[in-house]
Amino acid sequence: MTRAAVVLSLLLAACSPARDTGDDDAAGKALEASARKAGIIGDIADATGVYAVGEDRLCMTGAAPRYRIGVSVDFGDGQRCIAHGTAQGRGTLAIDLGDGCRFTATHNGERLLFPVRAPAECARYCQGRATLDTLALDRLSEASGEATRLRGADGKLLCTD
Repeated sequence: MTRAAVVLSLLLAACSPARDTGDDDAAGKALEASARKAGIIGDIADATGVYAVGEDRLCMTGAAPRYRIGVSVDFGDGQRCIAHGTAQGRGTLAIDLGDGCRFTATHNGERLLFPVRAPAECARYCQGRATLDTLALDRLSEASGEATRLRGADGKLLCTD
């Protein structure tokens, strides 16, 4: 079955009244499950992928609830942060970039939000006025392959083993 046929089937199913239970919530859950199975939408609990806004980038590889993470913030010449570490969780992610740089970030499926103030220990990964504070990134891809090929401001791979 082609992707277009699957999408059309899902749309028609969504417009059909629920017959057995009359429960709209159950019909919605069934539609979402079908869309996930068809690969049309991803699992928001899985944070794997590429996130970016402007020149700021982040990759996550692995699978829920444990990830390898790389982050690159680029404010221009001599103003950047590059860090690598791990993340663990679903929705709320415990991020550990090493050497005491540990904090909690929020993931809602489409956005990844760092805290307003990253711990002082995170400054060692930054140059100039760059910081990891209040980093907000949009999810561009759920593909692990793209995440493993993402490069930081230094031109090096962000999510390497």
